[in-house]
Amino acid sequence: MSVTVKQIAELAGVSRGTVDRALNGRGNVRPEIEKKILEIAREMGYTPNRAGKALAYQRKNLSFGIIANADGNEFFDEVMHGAQTAIEEYADFGITLQIAGGRRYDVTQQLEQLEQMRIAGVSGIAISPINLPEIEQKINELIDQGVRILTVNSDIENTKRLCYVGCNYHQSGVTAGGMLRLIRPQGVRAGIVTGSVRMLGHNHRMKGFSDVLKTMPDSKVVDICESLDETEIAYQVTREMLLAHPEINTLYFAAAGAVGGMQAAIDLGLKELTAISCDDTEEIRKLVASGLIQATVCQEPFRQGYRAMQILFDSIVNNTPPAEEFCYMDNIIRIRENL
Repeated sequence: MSVTVKQIAELAGVSRGTVDRALNGRGNVRPEIEKKILEIAREMGYTPNRAGKALAYQRKNLSFGIIANADGNEFFDEVMHGAQTAIEEYADFGITLQIAGGRRYDVTQQLEQLEQMRIAGVSGIAISPINLPEIEQKINELIDQGVRILTVNSDIENTKRLCYVGCNYHQSGVTAGGMLRLIRPQGVRAGIVTGSVRMLGHNHRMKGFSDVLKTMPDSKVVDICESLDETEIAYQVTREMLLAHPEINTLYFAAAGAVGGMQAAIDLGLKELTAISCDDTEEIRKLVASGLIQATVCQEPFRQGYRAMQILFDSIVNNTPPAEEFCYMDNIIRIRENL
């Protein structure tokens, strides 16, 4: 038998109107009472009337947003696809999705995108944030104004965001280092090509990788360069790093940039380098299939975008908080034999 608002009200010792306001996030309910009502509703398995709720939200012109360094980045095409797929499943609620891309981790641009979404009246935002105080401040400012915000694909420190949805970056780096323990046990002198040191996730991935190398004999990180997730920049900075450090025998691509970086190695005639990358894009698959990259650690981009929209929907429409602060995707190893 379905659970009713009246039953929840009786158990909570409040009126049906109070329960309705708490379940639908309409305000005017003391925090401790709202928490009690939501806990009772969860324990009883309360399911709201979707049709009635959808009709109510159609009148609100509900809109979500997603912001990422996505322009020209094949990986983020899948994140966006996942987000759009989730929104399509909420078509009866009339929710629209605003997408803001970017390049080269432009802080000014990301601040402007957040402000534009505020002006547009979006109710929730999923953002892959640049990890700088200006972005932290802007995110907290919007949260204080009632916008629900979560981070997707990369996290940020010192904010009141709902949760993080994405890769366990430290574990991803540890996994890459662990594969090198098997592939090159005689010693690793690694050059790391990361996206940006402004991205918390990229830094955590490099930390995990470096931690493993410290436990391996005759192994270390020789140098680090930034590609800003641009093929041309990756080519140039990788070429310069390899020329400056001929002792490098391994390249670790801790973000986008493998296509340009591997082309630089090929042009320098360094075809015996070991290379580990991340992600499962079409271009990465070609490099793995050809044997130029020995393995890649993937992070379920479609599911990242899809789950981010689900959590925003549950938070805003069902007034249900995330079940966990860190919603991690699986780290999946791909080699030539299991592409």
